[in-house]
Amino acid sequence: MRTATLEGIFLDPSFIIIFFVILGTIANILIGVSMLPEDKRKKRFKTHRFIFYLIIISYGGFLWFSNSPGESELFKYIVLAYFLFIIPLTRRINVTFHAILA
Repeated sequence: MRTATLEGIFLDPSFIIIFFVILGTIANILIGVSMLPEDKRKKRFKTHRFIFYLIIISYGGFLWFSNSPGESELFKYIVLAYFLFIIPLTRRINVTFHAILA
């Protein structure tokens, strides 16, 4: 059953997880942009990658908590495929292209 009040929405575990996924993605983008100069790249790359893995794990938790058949499941898995395949692939092509698509 779907929650109808704001309190119910904010206390829903899947909302809390997706909220932290969005915040983590924004933080990871900011870390990635701040490491664009060559001298800072080696220092911040491990942090950038660690946050990326935390985002993937958190999104997996979101998929596990919000498992409800027939309710836009395809879009959720398209977003997961985007995180798993498109973002790492663009880093190999060009760093600036990676920053734009992230």
